[in-house]
Amino acid sequence: MKIKLDHGYTKRIKYITLCFVIIYIIYLVMTNIGDVINGVSSAFSFVVKILSPFLWGLVIAYLLNPLVKYFEKLLGKISLNKKWDRNHVKQKRSIVRGVSLILTIAFIVAIITLLANSVFVMINGSFQEFKYTGLVEDITKRFENYSKDITGIQISLDKMGINTNITNYLTDASNQIIEAVKSFLASIPNSATTIGKYIIDICFGFVFAFNFIMNKEYFINLIENALRLTLSEKKKNSFKEIMQEINIVFLSFIRGKIIDLTLLSIVTIISLIIIGFDYAFIVGTFAGYTNIIPYIGTWIGIIPAVIIGLVKGGWQSAIFVGIYIVAIQQVYYIFVSPKIQGKSIGMHPVFVLLAMFVFSKFFGFIGLILAIPMGGIVKIFINRWVKKRQEKKNIVLIDLKK
Repeated sequence: MKIKLDHGYTKRIKYITLCFVIIYIIYLVMTNIGDVINGVSSAFSFVVKILSPFLWGLVIAYLLNPLVKYFEKLLGKISLNKKWDRNHVKQKRSIVRGVSLILTIAFIVAIITLLANSVFVMINGSFQEFKYTGLVEDITKRFENYSKDITGIQISLDKMGINTNITNYLTDASNQIIEAVKSFLASIPNSATTIGKYIIDICFGFVFAFNFIMNKEYFINLIENALRLTLSEKKKNSFKEIMQEINIVFLSFIRGKIIDLTLLSIVTIISLIIIGFDYAFIVGTFAGYTNIIPYIGTWIGIIPAVIIGLVKGGWQSAIFVGIYIVAIQQVYYIFVSPKIQGKSIGMHPVFVLLAMFVFSKFFGFIGLILAIPMGGIVKIFINRWVKKRQEKKNIVLIDLKK
């Protein structure tokens, strides 16, 4: 006897079962949200580590591409044989692009070499006048005087009946400093290993970047085919529009960052000239452009200035110039930088600061570096939502620029 099944009833059972399974999965995720987040984070970190050279290649290719395109435009106008150019379009394009890529790398290497050589000559010239013995004697005398002063203060407090053991406090503080130094020294080998891995990944990243740039059309067509296979024509065009807007945001951010760092360098140079500091141009330029690295860049940038201050005027001059540069740059970053960065991508300075705060909290150091372009990307999606909402509901909005 053949049993007849009610397909409608069976279909309902499948949907109900699927709903219960989904609800149960959501329940497991919510009750173990910490483990889920840690698992996803670990999986993401693992994938990023594996694809690190490839990702570095994408970043390097993206950064080098505008300069390569500029050299391509200049070299493309040169024609030694018009007939050969017409018959060998691809070959000429490959040659021009290869030469443009070489010129781009040579240009960047030349700038880095010039800056490094200038810093070396500057510091070396200062060290010729440096007297190590005098510095050591000065530091020794300072510590002896401070020891005497502290002893005198302790004796005075004891006579007044105030039981305060300053010596013990100073001993504890010095022990903490020593422990911190030991911990730092112990972490150097691990840091060196990590830096070595980054250098290797970046070197392989350049290999990927050269291939991406030399075969740009191939990869563009590959992405186009992938979009055609996965998206409808309308969604594909919408996706391409969003990516173009994101590209404009990143290019505007890079342009704004270059302007920002250049202006910061000029401000630092003028500030050093005002106090009569030697090598103001080179020191100011170095101190300005190292701020491309948030937080750390400021402290890296003052190293040449502190060294020159130390060898020229002693430790007091070194401390003064270090604090002076940091103070000038912090004032600049509070009042000037947000306006320049915000104007470059069309964001209000308040939202620039908000983006830096939010993305640094969620994504740490990388989030801080990419906070402004990521804020610009968020703005793109908000603007698109506002535009659709405005058209659908026929809403008249207030012009914020008035």
